[in-house]
Amino acid sequence: MENAVILCVDDERVVLNGLQSQLSRDFGNEYILEFAESGEEALELIEEFLQDGVDIPVVISDQLMPGLKGHQLLTKVHHLSPKSFKILLTGQSDLEAVTDAVNQANLYRYIGKPWEGTDLILTVREAIKSFYQDKQLEVQNRLLERHNRELEALVEERTVELRQEKEKSEELLLNILPNETAEELIKSGVSSPKHYDMVSVLFTDFKAFTKAASEISPQELVETLNECFTAFDEICDKHQLEKIKTIGDAYMCAGGLPVANNTNPIDAVTAACEISRWTDEWNQKRQTEGKTPWEIRIGVHTGELVAGVIGKRKFAYDVWGDAVNIAARIESSGEEGKVNISGTTYELVKDRFSCTHRGKIDVRGKGQIEMYFVVS
Repeated sequence: MENAVILCVDDERVVLNGLQSQLSRDFGNEYILEFAESGEEALELIEEFLQDGVDIPVVISDQLMPGLKGHQLLTKVHHLSPKSFKILLTGQSDLEAVTDAVNQANLYRYIGKPWEGTDLILTVREAIKSFYQDKQLEVQNRLLERHNRELEALVEERTVELRQEKEKSEELLLNILPNETAEELIKSGVSSPKHYDMVSVLFTDFKAFTKAASEISPQELVETLNECFTAFDEICDKHQLEKIKTIGDAYMCAGGLPVANNTNPIDAVTAACEISRWTDEWNQKRQTEGKTPWEIRIGVHTGELVAGVIGKRKFAYDVWGDAVNIAARIESSGEEGKVNISGTTYELVKDRFSCTHRGKIDVRGKGQIEMYFVVS
């Protein structure tokens, strides 16, 4: 993106040099990398970028700096560029500053210093991806909002046609959001996020997707992903799971929301096993056709989280909480062709499934987590 900037702020030049070295390898060809040695300098740069119409997907700031501290800077950045994703680097467990940044600056992540290069790159990549997804969704929502305004203007002279068009808009909303959430939005215009005590989150991811994607045309890539995700959608519907989103080749769904239930751990593991079986059969068919198989990892974790729609224009149903992060780590810590579940989920499904105990597995940022492979 020639017209997009990743801004890094730290009062220590050696830290900025380290950030430049790490980020330039993965993002230097697509994004402009800018660096500031103080919060004040960073704000001046941001104002210039905004005046020039430059996107600022990510701002990375150190916490301890002379003058503006990191959380104070990110709060000001949020007022200037609320759509930018903010990442805080901290050399100590300054929970008060982190909490303030979450509340006042809509903090995306905080990373302890010294950080792992891989973790930093993954965090920045996901932030950039989310920034442009939000931007695209905003355009779509503006179009939908304009469409609804135009329909309302025709209500007196085209009552029948208006009703038909509104039904189409509502059907689109019902296709994007869970029925309960969509109906709440249709009736009141808002939907409050809700806390759930027990939700089972399921992640899938294809192994070596980037390599496989480079071997086929973009059209074939999209058609292949669509074939897989359509099958996953049907399996989720069958087992009362709610599709949350797809990110590239990753698929995320959850059970136990928007209507809470006690069966979601069993529902999620059952769906995970069915997705695994479907993928095995699909890969066998691909091999007979001389095509490269797409091996899949699947992970499931059960815990509490918050789910809903935030804002008035960006109608996207999402989930937040540590359970989501752990579920993603469970998936990435698994093996191809196997369903990997956390110890928490295992305790809830052990009477229904045969599992192999893997022991405690080291998980980045989460310590050791008990894991099990589902056998049958």
